[in-house]
Amino acid sequence: MKKLLIICFINSLGFTQGFNKNDSIIKLQTINIYGLSVNSSNSGRNTTTISASEIQKYSFHSIDGLIKLMPSIELQSRGGFGAQADIVLRGTTFNQSLVLLDGVRVNDPLTGHFSMYIPISPFEIYKIQIIRGGGSSIYGPDAVGGVINIITKSFSKSFNEHELIIESKFGENRLGGANVVFAKSINNKLYSSFSMNLIKSDGQELYPNHSSFFEHQTFSLSHKYHPKENICLAIRSALSKHFFDSKYFYTRSTFDQSNELIEKKWAQMNISWTLNNISEINLYSLYQNVSDEYVFNPNFPSYSNQTELINGKIHYINQNTNHKMIGGLDFQNRKITSLDRGNHADNYFGGFINLIKTWDRLTINPSLRVDYNESYNTQITPQFDVNLQLENYVLRACVGRSIRSADFTERFYNNNYLDTLSEGRNIGNPNLNAEESINFEAGIDYNKNRFFNSKSTVFYRNSKNLIDWTLVNANDIITNVNLYPDVYYLYAQNISALKTLGFETELWFQSIQISSIKINGSIGYTKIFSGSTFKSMFDGGQSIASKYLANSSGSRLNYNLFLNFSNIEFNLSGLFKLRESDFDSVIEQELEQSYFVQNLKINYNVTNNISYGLEIINLFDEDYSEILGALMPKRWAILSIKIQI
Repeated sequence: MKKLLIICFINSLGFTQGFNKNDSIIKLQTINIYGLSVNSSNSGRNTTTISASEIQKYSFHSIDGLIKLMPSIELQSRGGFGAQADIVLRGTTFNQSLVLLDGVRVNDPLTGHFSMYIPISPFEIYKIQIIRGGGSSIYGPDAVGGVINIITKSFSKSFNEHELIIESKFGENRLGGANVVFAKSINNKLYSSFSMNLIKSDGQELYPNHSSFFEHQTFSLSHKYHPKENICLAIRSALSKHFFDSKYFYTRSTFDQSNELIEKKWAQMNISWTLNNISEINLYSLYQNVSDEYVFNPNFPSYSNQTELINGKIHYINQNTNHKMIGGLDFQNRKITSLDRGNHADNYFGGFINLIKTWDRLTINPSLRVDYNESYNTQITPQFDVNLQLENYVLRACVGRSIRSADFTERFYNNNYLDTLSEGRNIGNPNLNAEESINFEAGIDYNKNRFFNSKSTVFYRNSKNLIDWTLVNANDIITNVNLYPDVYYLYAQNISALKTLGFETELWFQSIQISSIKINGSIGYTKIFSGSTFKSMFDGGQSIASKYLANSSGSRLNYNLFLNFSNIEFNLSGLFKLRESDFDSVIEQELEQSYFVQNLKINYNVTNNISYGLEIINLFDEDYSEILGALMPKRWAILSIKIQI
């Protein structure tokens, strides 16, 4: 592993050739994830693909902020600006979605809260593909609500263009930021890229006499090399640091004056070997090291955690004109060294096979996976997709089984705490069972109109042993941790059963011309019902005081509107959320029943290479939070200048 890290940092790039302007728009219709081409023609699930050219139009300051803008996607943010965000696809908990960077796992063994710390600059992204619905039969554990796969330019076989992008931001509350990407292609064999993404601020005073500061740094260096026409080697090394105020991010305690420092070291290597015109082998390897320093209160002991993840995969692809077969093996080694959780390690093994078979307009896509981990032993996860292409519509359906095992935090949080634990804190449960879910969905896509296309999906998930943090009286908790009697703590538990029924619909419109104004955009709506029984799904009978599931049910509407007029570009985006309200009398914080937040971005293109920008976050100064207690930023103005060659 040390050799791999050294190789990744080799910097003999020889940047001597001139730059060419990237004036082409990426129009790929599919992306290979684990060697599986996922698109509307072979999948039974709802998928969204965002290209590099489209990404530039949105108003965001972190990758999670970008994904949050997509229709039918929900991220529950804490603090904004990339401080922390939980993916809750289709009403799942924050641990039930899988994030991939160029085919390898980003999800950290410590907690799903770290899944969106992606160690690249947004300008490095070639494509993002969002696959909604269960996917454990191909992608492995954690893919319950869906999969988010990010493909970078340096790991894409077809992107080899020179780039120089420099963006600077400054704004209220002493905000400053810089985003730099420098990429060079040499002799069509070597492509190298360096990126840097920095942003910091003193923050707003969201709580009395308490500022919500943040500072984020990401550095990435990657190389892609073609020693032969049929072999492609790609390597990346990256470092990211995130230091931020975390008051009420995790607890409901009046003693919470917390801040957190998360540092991630990343080394990755992918090898693609084309054997002939119908078969290919792909090798993936990853080493990820994450250190977490959490200070709950300066007068309390601090928390120190360090995790390591080694992830290796091999996949074989064989395809012809009417079928495609993919098989693969997967290995993970996960470790944690922690003051409050203890020292633990486990291994994971998995293997899958997937077949895509097409007859004229009908495609079936069955898959089967076998996984082993000491916490859940052997698990079998089948899935079956069907897709029918009609003249103007696509009909699709999917059924499958998904699994997820508890992470180190859910199993061991505060289990090594030496003093008496204060009220409202979290307590891990070493005896948690693995989650199991059966997922169903059916949808219809319309994509034959030149100006718009739509997608609508009905989904249902039947889960058991669902893991979540619930408020439990200390007298009912079996633990070796010293607790105060007759007060409540957030205790990790297996909820006996949970049924989730939902509907999502999207409308995408593009190239609408009104006079000299060009209009593009999207509208998305999601409605989710959850309950332990069918009756409680609709009458509000869910009685469990869940920390995260309480915010998953309800309605969500978001929109993105892009207006282009001459050399001026407008982007107006909005998010409306309707859910169950909540109030915590201990910390005197409320989870509002609804909120409507809108953001504005205006770009003025001085030339083809230089632009000025104005962004106003939370345009109408809405008071809101997405997790109880973790207040989101109020209105915030930011200026920017961008140079792209």
